[in-house]
Amino acid sequence: MIRIGNITIINRIHMAGWAMAVLLFCLPCTALAFTATAQVDQTRITPRDVVSLQVIVDGGEADVDTSSITGFQVNSAGTQSNRSYINGTWRHKVIYRFMLIPLKRGVLTIPPITCVRDGESVLTREIKILVKESSAQAGDDKGDFFAEASLSSDGIVPGQQAVYTLKLCAAKRIKGATFDSPRFEGLTAKQLTEWSKYTRTINGRAFMVNETKYLIQADVPGQFTISPAVFVAQVPMQRTRQRDPLNSVFNDSFFRDSFFDTTPAKPVRVVSNAVDLTVSALPEYKGDQPFSGLVGKFSISSTLDKNTVKAGESATLTVIIKGTGNIMDAALPALNLDTAKFKVYEDTPAQEVQVTEQGFEGHKVFKQALVASVPGKAVIPGLCLVFFDTDAKTYKTIRTTPLTLEVQPGGPVTVVDGTPAANTGAGMPSASKIKQFEVKLQNRDILDIKEDIASIHSRPCLSMFWFACLVFLPAFGFGAVSTAMRFGAREKSLKEQYRQKAWAYLKKARNTSPDDPGFLPGLSSALTYAVLARGGKGGQSLTRDEARQILSHSGRDQETVDKVTLLMDTMDAARFGGKSMDKNTAQSCLDQVSSLIRTLMVVACVGVSLFMFRGTGMAAQDTAEPSLPQKIHAVKDKAGVFVDAVRAYKAGDYAAAAARFESIVKTRVNNPDLFYNIGNAYLKSKDLGRAILWYERARKLAPSDPDLKFNLAYAQSLLKDKKEPKFSFAGILYFWQGLVSLQWLQYASITLSFCFFIWATVQKARNRHIFSGIGIFLFLLFTGTTLAAGLEYNRMNADINAVILAEQAGVRSGTMDNATLLFDLHAGTRVRVLEKKDNYMKIRFAKDKVGWVACSKAEIIWSRKIYQKN
Repeated sequence: MIRIGNITIINRIHMAGWAMAVLLFCLPCTALAFTATAQVDQTRITPRDVVSLQVIVDGGEADVDTSSITGFQVNSAGTQSNRSYINGTWRHKVIYRFMLIPLKRGVLTIPPITCVRDGESVLTREIKILVKESSAQAGDDKGDFFAEASLSSDGIVPGQQAVYTLKLCAAKRIKGATFDSPRFEGLTAKQLTEWSKYTRTINGRAFMVNETKYLIQADVPGQFTISPAVFVAQVPMQRTRQRDPLNSVFNDSFFRDSFFDTTPAKPVRVVSNAVDLTVSALPEYKGDQPFSGLVGKFSISSTLDKNTVKAGESATLTVIIKGTGNIMDAALPALNLDTAKFKVYEDTPAQEVQVTEQGFEGHKVFKQALVASVPGKAVIPGLCLVFFDTDAKTYKTIRTTPLTLEVQPGGPVTVVDGTPAANTGAGMPSASKIKQFEVKLQNRDILDIKEDIASIHSRPCLSMFWFACLVFLPAFGFGAVSTAMRFGAREKSLKEQYRQKAWAYLKKARNTSPDDPGFLPGLSSALTYAVLARGGKGGQSLTRDEARQILSHSGRDQETVDKVTLLMDTMDAARFGGKSMDKNTAQSCLDQVSSLIRTLMVVACVGVSLFMFRGTGMAAQDTAEPSLPQKIHAVKDKAGVFVDAVRAYKAGDYAAAAARFESIVKTRVNNPDLFYNIGNAYLKSKDLGRAILWYERARKLAPSDPDLKFNLAYAQSLLKDKKEPKFSFAGILYFWQGLVSLQWLQYASITLSFCFFIWATVQKARNRHIFSGIGIFLFLLFTGTTLAAGLEYNRMNADINAVILAEQAGVRSGTMDNATLLFDLHAGTRVRVLEKKDNYMKIRFAKDKVGWVACSKAEIIWSRKIYQKN
């Protein structure tokens, strides 16, 4: 009995030990397992409702794939993480929230959702949702929320505008509303008004209406449909508990702000109606004059700035087209001038267009410089404009009144003989008879203009963006070379190792007979390592699910994923299923594996390259220069105008010379010699203000030009307003500013940048110190010129200065004509611009002389687009 009892006790101890071992073994497995559950807040909804979907992952964070949901629009609503300690075990629960917007009616299915964590995947259960109109919404009652869309006209013609009105009506309070705008496919749309709110009574109920309007236009006839707009908002739910009277005190207080409002809310979705638009073709035009393409209501007028000119002088013809409609498409009608009597120079059109509920409304101004060459009375014919009147539904023709220009004979032309006098020995006094005199300045005048035809070409400086790009481009190259050298010395990454293994196994399979036992294993290994290289995941084998997840997460399309898994199944069936594989099938498998490996490891790089090449081509097309005939024609026109301007200057017609020189500037030419010539022409025509203005502009581009310095000094000596020179520490510190042009500093900095970083790259490759000897010298030169270029750019663009153009300009205390007059400034005086407001600019002449002057009496010296000034 004792023996039996001992055996029984020993058996019980053994059983308890085995139980503890099994328990300890199962605990880690339980801790590592995870589950996923999908829940929705409702299964019967209307098309206006939103389903709240929660995917609860018990066991930690996971990748939740909602791509299989097709009947809803899926919007993420955030995540929530909870950690708890229950019965000696830590639990980590993560809740993924989504908002599902139904896309159609009927029974919609939320398929099983895949959740992946640490290579393990689980599926949630399937959920069915019934989407059906409620009985209240199926009738005339619109419910608590609805949206309406309407058009001011459901029938228009190409070029005509219509107003699209969108309203969101709510009988209850909403918060956090979002808005998906309608798609205007085939139409041009522009938002006309911002969202506005007002109250409206509908079916005896008060609604808060949110309204916005769009202006739409069609360019081609056809039938168009404007898709519905979708609104998603949060509707606060009523609390069931009795309200605390104290809460009424804070009903409209700061604590009712949405940040502190914790009232539960229910999402609601509102969809507007679709709107159809018919765009009819314009009726056939049978008139004699060409149709302008304008649709709407328009008027046209033309004026001349002068009625009498001399032969060779110019008169400005101004044509203004006003109206409502597609005014942006307006073009200048044909002038029909006698080319033997006039030479025409076109200016860039100016337009002022605003959006109104009647459509685009405004005017467009065309200016033409007419140079008469034949004396006598010249008639400028009236201009004809044909447009389609949208009110009368017919074509209308309007004309301007013909203009008369009296052309008088021009003045005599002064011929300058540039041949030097003959230096013969006869009549020349001997050196002993030459009497030396002190050189005295008998008369003062400016130096002559510069007649080099190169003045019609721009000499622009690089913008700060492109200058910085070119300066730091060698640094990027040096960094790329250093990175490549560093990575070349490091051990190859796992992806690179797997790529090499894939190619090695593929090469080995190509050199192996299909009858060889190692053919299929090698081919299977090549495909396995290619898939592992895409995911950067270690291992030697793959399941179908793992291959599908790796390829899907790396961005591969579904067709490639299916090909890989099907090929893996085919090879495994031949390897382990006992089925033999003939040579044709083996060769087909080899070709497919080769194609897939190239696709997995090469096509991405090729795609990026093709995209970059395509983008480069598109950029090249967008920024392409004008065609060669157009370019040659433009150069000839500018050259002809330049020659005409030089002739006018030589003939003493300085005003005409200045106008022609300025017309070249308006063609986007920035050249200091051209600005210098304009300053000379204005100074000769007694316009001191504009002369100094253009001299200052020339000095911005060529500060060391000796002719410019001389003429500017002479012009400044004629000023009436004198300013006391003041001591400036910055002038001593930056003494070199203004002596060297910004263009020269930029080119020097870029050149030194390339020299230094090439030196640094060579030293890096030779494993030597960069900052030694030549390196220090190049770096100091590069740093100094770059800093100087930056300071010079800042000097040119930081302070805004202007020049007084009027003979006398009153500086006032405010921006009104009746403001107190503080002091007067005169033509040519340079001032600093502090602020610009309405039609006035705030200027500083001296320390205690600050005030406002009219913009019409002064002009800013330097602007990046001075050629666009009127």
